[in-house]
Amino acid sequence: MNKMIRILKRFPVLLLSVISVLSVNGQNISEELAYLQLDKSIYETGEDLWFKTYVFDRSTLALSGESRTLFVEMIDRKDSLVWQEKYPIESGIIDGHIYVDKNLEPGDYRIHAYTKSSFSGDTVSPYYPKVIRVVKNITNDRYGTKVDTAKNVKVLRLSFFPEGGSMIDGITAKVAFKVLDANGMPTEVKGELRENGKRIALLESLHDGMGMFMLLPHRASRYTVVLGDSTEYSFPEVEPSGLSLHLHKQTDDFLEFYLSQQKGGVPQKIRLEGKMRGVVYCMAEGTLNEILKVKIPVKEFPLQGIAEFTLYNEAKQPMAERLVFLNPGRKLNIEIKTDKKRYGTRENGKIAVCVSDENGNPVRAHLGLSLFDASYINESVPENMLSYCMLSTEIKGNIHNPVYYFNEENKGRLLLLDLLLLTQGWRRYVWKREGSLSNLHTFLSDEITGRQIVGKKRKQKEIINVRQLLQVSGPNAASQFVMTDSFGQFTILPEQMMALRGGYVYVKPMLDKDEYKPKIFFDSDFAQADSLRSYCKFYQPYKDIALLHTDMLPMNNPVMSQDSSILLSEVTVTGIKSRVFRDKMMGRLDSLAQMRTNSAYLCTSCNYLINYELDYNAHHNQLGRCPAKGREQPVNGEKYEIAKFKYAQDGTHFIVEDRRTVIYQLPMYTEEELLRMNNIFRTKGYYSKREFYQPNEVDMQSSIPDARNVLLWVPDIITDEQGCAEINFFCSDINTGFIGVIEGTDGTGNIGSSHCKFRVMKSDK
Repeated sequence: MNKMIRILKRFPVLLLSVISVLSVNGQNISEELAYLQLDKSIYETGEDLWFKTYVFDRSTLALSGESRTLFVEMIDRKDSLVWQEKYPIESGIIDGHIYVDKNLEPGDYRIHAYTKSSFSGDTVSPYYPKVIRVVKNITNDRYGTKVDTAKNVKVLRLSFFPEGGSMIDGITAKVAFKVLDANGMPTEVKGELRENGKRIALLESLHDGMGMFMLLPHRASRYTVVLGDSTEYSFPEVEPSGLSLHLHKQTDDFLEFYLSQQKGGVPQKIRLEGKMRGVVYCMAEGTLNEILKVKIPVKEFPLQGIAEFTLYNEAKQPMAERLVFLNPGRKLNIEIKTDKKRYGTRENGKIAVCVSDENGNPVRAHLGLSLFDASYINESVPENMLSYCMLSTEIKGNIHNPVYYFNEENKGRLLLLDLLLLTQGWRRYVWKREGSLSNLHTFLSDEITGRQIVGKKRKQKEIINVRQLLQVSGPNAASQFVMTDSFGQFTILPEQMMALRGGYVYVKPMLDKDEYKPKIFFDSDFAQADSLRSYCKFYQPYKDIALLHTDMLPMNNPVMSQDSSILLSEVTVTGIKSRVFRDKMMGRLDSLAQMRTNSAYLCTSCNYLINYELDYNAHHNQLGRCPAKGREQPVNGEKYEIAKFKYAQDGTHFIVEDRRTVIYQLPMYTEEELLRMNNIFRTKGYYSKREFYQPNEVDMQSSIPDARNVLLWVPDIITDEQGCAEINFFCSDINTGFIGVIEGTDGTGNIGSSHCKFRVMKSDK
C-alpha cells in the first residue's frame, strides 16, 4: 500500500518537492541462517559437546520449516575435518552432541552448521563458524602467557570511511576512521587533520579505535593526518562530483536523511531505497536540486537489525549507501533467576525463567539453557544469539567484541554501534552485490540420493526402464525398502532416515551380485560443501589479543577445588585391544562372515583346537584314537592347545609329534571388506541421539566424586502462557563460580539472550 509522507520542513533557499514512501511486502526469500548454541565454549578432550541449532528464515528470523537436515562439521586450525555428521531438523530446531575426541590436539576449532538453504554454492559469500577451544585440562591461568598490549604499538593501519561512500567536492561530509595496531587490534589514538598544513579538525578515537569528524572537503586542497607520535598518514581523495547521503537524525520514530549534490548541478530524479535482510521495505522518490531532506518512518521496518539505505541517481545507478541499526528494543526480554546466589556442593537448586516482549507482555518461547563452570568460557570469542544474528552475519569482517553493542548496561552503545556500521559496515557501492540473495544456488539435499548401476554390460539391457528394489538398513539392522526409477536413481527420504537413525545408512541391491554385479553410488553433499568451504572466507568475533592463543599452550593441570582436593575428570582402563565395530549392523555382518569362513572348533573329546592352523590339526578318526563326540565354539582371546600329529612307526595310528598353546584370534575383517563381501554400500545417515546426564537425589547420595563442570543442559524449554518456566538442577563437587546462559526465540522473528551467575561453596555436610 502506498503512503504519502510530507516533508515537514523546507529549507530557506532550496525548493523541495514532495516525495512518497512505498511500503513493500518483500518476497519470501528462502535463505536460511543457522545459529549454533553450545553448552559452553571450552572443552576438555574426551568430553561431549552439546548443541542446539536454530534454523531461521534469514529475511524474517522466524523459525524455518524448509530444511530437514543439518550438516555439522568441526574443523581444526589446519582446515582438517575432525567431525562430520548429519542431524534431523524438526520445525527449525535440532539438538545434538559432538564427541570431542580424547586424541585431539589442544587449540581452537571451528564448528560449521549449515542447511541446504544456508550454505550457497559459491565461493564469494563468507561463512560464520562457531569457535571453541579444546584443552587437555582447565587451569586457573587458562589463557597461558598474556601479551602486553598496554605498550604503545606503532599503528599498522589508519583507515577513513566517508559516510555514504565518497567525499564530494564542496559537500559537507561525516568521516569516520578506524585504527588498528600491529597485532590487528583496535587502538586508541589522538591526532589532527590538516588542510594545506593547517589544522582543521581533531582526531580522537571514541571506542575500539573508532572515531569521526565533520569536514567540508575541497578537491584543490591537500589533506594529511598527523598522530600524536608525529607519524603522518595520507587522506582519501575528494571526488569532483557525485551524490551524498547523510543521516542527519535518528529517533525511535523516524530517520532523517539529507541527500545532496553540488551547487549548480542539473536537477535529477533520485530514489532512496530501504532494505533489511534482502527485503525492500520502503522506497522514497523525488527531485534533487541541491539538497533534499527525507523522513523515513521507522515503523516501516518490522524487525530489529541493520537496514541498508541506497541512493540511486536518475540513471538508476547506485551512488551512495548507509547502514542504520533499527528497533534495538524489538527482542525477547529474558529474565533468569536462581533461587539462591550461593549453593553448597551437591545441593538442589531452582531456576526461574520469564520471557516478555518489548511491551512487557508474556511470550511463549523456545529456549535453550546451560549451567556450567565459568572457567569454561572462551572470553576471546564473545558471541551470543543477538550479536550473531543481528550483527556478525550482516556485515563482513571480524568484529571486535560484538556482544558489547547488545549489553544494555553499556551507555552510548547504540551511538557506538552506528560508528561501527560507518567503519566496518562501510563499502563503496558495487554494481553487483556479492553474495546477494538472488545469486543463491542450492546444491545440498535433505535426502540421501544416489544411483544403482549394473557392472556387466550384457545385463544392462535386462533392467533398462525397469524399476529395481533396494534394501535400506540402519545401524541397528532395521530395514526398509526403496525403489529406483527407470534410470536407477533413488531417494531415501528424511522420514526414512529418522526411522533408521544412528549413524550410517546401508543400501543393498536386490539384484544378484554375481550375475549383475550391481553397484551403488551416492551423491556426496559433504564433499561438495567441503570443496566450496575451502575457498570461502570465514569471519569470527574476537576480543583482547591477551586472551588469544598464538601458539596453543597445553593445559595439563587437573581441576583443583578450594579444599585442594583433585577431581579427576575421567579414569580410562585400557585392556587387550579387541575388535570394535561402530554399530550392530557391522557386527552382524562380521558374525555372518565368521560363520562362512571360520571352521575352527574345540573338540570336547581331546580338548584340542581343531582347524586353527593347518599343520597342527588332530585327526579325529579311529587311528587317531579320538572319538570326537562334540564341538564347541572357541572364545576370542582365550588360550587353547593345538597338536601336530604323525603316523606311528607301525602305521596303525597317530601320535602327537608337537603341541603348543595359542591365544585364539578370530579372523580380522575391515569394515570395507565386510561391505564388499555382502555387496552392501553405506553413506552418512542421521547421527544418533544421546541424552544429557542429569543426576537425581539417589545419585547425589553416592560417595563417588562428582566432577561435572556442566550442571545442566536443557535445549527444549518452552515457556507457558505467562511466559515462565522453572527448572531444577543439582550442583556437583566443584566449588567455584557458575554461569547460566539462556537463549531462544518466539519462532516469529524475535530472539533474546540472557545469563545469571551463582556460586557453589564446599558443603559442611
